[in-house]
Amino acid sequence: MPTRQRLTREEKKAQTRERLIEAAARVFARKGFAGTSVDEVAEAAGVTKGAVYSNFDSKEDLVRAVLDERLERRLREIPDSVPPEHRTVAEDAVAASEQFRSVLDEERDALLLAFEFTIYAARNPEFRDDFIAYHRRARSDIAPVIEERIRAGGNELSVPSEQLAAIFNAIGNGVALERLMDPDSISDDLLGKIWAAVADAFTEGDL
Repeated sequence: MPTRQRLTREEKKAQTRERLIEAAARVFARKGFAGTSVDEVAEAAGVTKGAVYSNFDSKEDLVRAVLDERLERRLREIPDSVPPEHRTVAEDAVAASEQFRSVLDEERDALLLAFEFTIYAARNPEFRDDFIAYHRRARSDIAPVIEERIRAGGNELSVPSEQLAAIFNAIGNGVALERLMDPDSISDDLLGKIWAAVADAFTEGDL
């Protein structure tokens, strides 16, 4: 009978971290960010409160881990799910908008948490700067992808790619919020055309 290999300390910590993220996602979905305590997350994960703080610096740090795992990571994967071959920027935009809806539909709880967390950060000056830095890092991840797709179509941006990423992000957030209130208000095709029109407005060349 094969001997069962013991987990290293790092592997055990990684397992505990993942268990905490899973538990936090469930509790946040049920009670929201403001209504959830670290003690409740620890209880749901079956660990001590100390285990939470050995993996995360704060409740805010835990929320960001949940959002990164459930929402941000999936949004970052959208460009890879939209192959650039034989596509125009406009076609890319429509295909990306379809993937965008799919992620938001499947991760509705994480989307609600993201909006709640954003409002919390805006209302708390002691956390605001940290949140802005986190948000800018996330946005900068998508900027090179946008520039690469634009250049692949034989075009050049007339503004820094990070500025265009911020505009795309603002549009996406607005559409996501509108869809929470009215799911059928903005179609995938319309969102794609909006993104393409914005790209066209800040692009030199023929999209």
